[in-house]
Amino acid sequence: MSAEKVRIYEACDKAIREMNRENLKAFGRLKLAKWDQLNVVRDITKLYHDSARRARQKYYEVAFEAYLLAMAMCDVAPKKAHQMAEKAITGDWVDEILEQTDYLTLFRFNSETDRKAYRLIEAIGATDNRNAEIDKALRLWSQQLGQYAINFTDYAAIKAFEDAGAEMVKWISQHDDRVCHECHALDGQIFRIDEIPRKPHWGCRCFWRAIFRQGDGEEVEKD
Repeated sequence: MSAEKVRIYEACDKAIREMNRENLKAFGRLKLAKWDQLNVVRDITKLYHDSARRARQKYYEVAFEAYLLAMAMCDVAPKKAHQMAEKAITGDWVDEILEQTDYLTLFRFNSETDRKAYRLIEAIGATDNRNAEIDKALRLWSQQLGQYAINFTDYAAIKAFEDAGAEMVKWISQHDDRVCHECHALDGQIFRIDEIPRKPHWGCRCFWRAIFRQGDGEEVEKD
């Protein structure tokens, strides 16, 4: 496992921890809020929208960092990599991804944000155990935010490989006892960069090594 690969996911994990801390406090305050229909609708809707706004900024930061580190893996000079990152990783690029239906989560981030808010509003109105519903909602929301942090790390890294001129990648699975059968089977396989298989499950930390074709046709693998 390369140092760059570890650092890419360390930035992702840091963002996840920060989002989790912020949301733990926000959902905790919701437990203490006075109950009436108007306040609950207003407070829950604002909670999710504020959290989604903060997450968007985290995703931008994670993606920018991942792009730079992937460029370093391709031996691109830091100054040039930073210039390319400023053009490639933008707020519009983040928003475009958030508006797309994700193949793994099977929803659009922004639409699902509203749906989760409405589900919690309905659940609180139909239960005597408000805190249990809030805890469940926090868990599901944290899973969504964490998966998208991984997604943005991966999208940015692949974009960097493409921008650096890589034509292919080698799939590198985690070499531990937690790797799933599908990821284990993909380990070491080489794919065109526009034909990389989709990651098979939530939380997947498989990564890739960029492969470049030299002028003489020789393929060089970057780690």
